[in-house]
Amino acid sequence: MPYEFLVLSVLSLVPGSCVWLTRPDLRPLLKRVVVVSLPFAATEWLFYPEYWTPRFLFGLADRLGFGIEDVLFVAGLGAFSSTAYAVAFRRTLVPHRGPVRAWARAVGAFALAMMVTGVLLAAGLSILYAAVAAMVSVSSALLLSRRDLVVPSLLGALVSAVIYLGLCLVFGALVPGVFERTWRPSLLLPGRLLGVPLDEVLYGLGAGFGATAIPAWAFGWRFVPLPRRA
Repeated sequence: MPYEFLVLSVLSLVPGSCVWLTRPDLRPLLKRVVVVSLPFAATEWLFYPEYWTPRFLFGLADRLGFGIEDVLFVAGLGAFSSTAYAVAFRRTLVPHRGPVRAWARAVGAFALAMMVTGVLLAAGLSILYAAVAAMVSVSSALLLSRRDLVVPSLLGALVSAVIYLGLCLVFGALVPGVFERTWRPSLLLPGRLLGVPLDEVLYGLGAGFGATAIPAWAFGWRFVPLPRRA
């Protein structure tokens, strides 16, 4: 399979698409998170080829620093990781308090995460760990003002990691040997879980933690139990 990242990117769209179809109440969250996630596609040059070496459609990663696959992947990852907690624990979103400067908050959180990532890279940390540390540290700082989001963020991290692990298992079955060929060995987390590099499981945890906390904080939402149908 020459375009392995394309396969993973398409797979990543499946959970979020199912949420869109079955949970109309979460569509406002999905729409906003996908928009906020798209700029992260342009960070592929930080991962390629240091962390992995997939082949990209039209060789765009070598020309632009990111590819079509990145756009699909970050949209899918953002969609399922931001809604994982709400779906798994039957929660919906309502306004937290008064109006907030939502998009300014979202842009600010993105900029802060990129700054933290840059500092960690300059300190010598490899990109995957720098990205996860940035997501977790920025989200944790925001949670100091929204303690009601701490438990949802932790549970969202766990559920997202399970979903991402499942996607990786399907990916590995569709493209046998892909993790051995395309991923570079980890220096901090050597080993695999069910054949999936532990780095990827860590990435799923970090993405779920950040995607649960940051959108709810930025857009002024809180999680409440989903009303039972009459």
